[in-house]
Amino acid sequence: MADRKTVTFDEGNKGWTSFHSYTPEWMTRLGTKFYTFSGGELYEHDATSVRGRFYGSSDPCDLTFNVNQEPSTNKIFKNISLETNSTEWDLTITTNMESGEIEKEMFIDKEGFKYGYIRQLGSRLDFNELRIIGIGNLQEIIDDASPSETEFRFSEDVPTSIGGSQNDYLYFNSGQTRLVGIVNDVTAHPDYGNTRDVIHIVETPNEENIPQTFLPSVGNYMFVARDPSPESRGIRGYFAQVRIENDSRGGVELFSVGTESVQSFM
Repeated sequence: MADRKTVTFDEGNKGWTSFHSYTPEWMTRLGTKFYTFSGGELYEHDATSVRGRFYGSSDPCDLTFNVNQEPSTNKIFKNISLETNSTEWDLTITTNMESGEIEKEMFIDKEGFKYGYIRQLGSRLDFNELRIIGIGNLQEIIDDASPSETEFRFSEDVPTSIGGSQNDYLYFNSGQTRLVGIVNDVTAHPDYGNTRDVIHIVETPNEENIPQTFLPSVGNYMFVARDPSPESRGIRGYFAQVRIENDSRGGVELFSVGTESVQSFM
């Protein structure tokens, strides 16, 4: 069975404490060393040079736990703090309402702990969020060869928050919301005296859940949905399930995990 696991029992706690991905044929302890057999070969565990490597296969270590203070209160989980000697932790956080992540590069050192602010995951098209920015009705299609080679002109300047990240998606509405493509640049048309009235689309998203893009018509209302991941307001929910993962091959210690949350009134 490919999904077999080893379960360990703690005599002191009188309970089952851990699941392990390795499945030995036999195991034994000699002094302070722990040995197992697999395929007739003898393996020593906890050797510093091969941590996370079992029987020729390397696997990250991971830990999943729930955060559930004040379970009857809807909260915003803001961050995760780790007391650890490693900088290689990646986290995914899921609540009953939303999901988020903290990649290892997002952690900062603060008073002996590593702090990371939770970045939102999920749909761009959440119209309750500030990342949806309206532009206005389309005034002119400058080149309508295809959505990936088109420029769109508007009567007013496009907000300066759009076009700087190379990860803003342009949409229009003609009875239903349709995606045009990724905003590459925002410039000025030479004939109208504005400074940022033309949006350039030069590529379309390469995502499995976006099968195609569409070309709008003059007069359609258009808006931009920004990437949700830079948002650091946290994620809402009654509880949070946190999964932390580390693929370091050195000795890793994790002493405590904490989070800050505030009551949500949304």
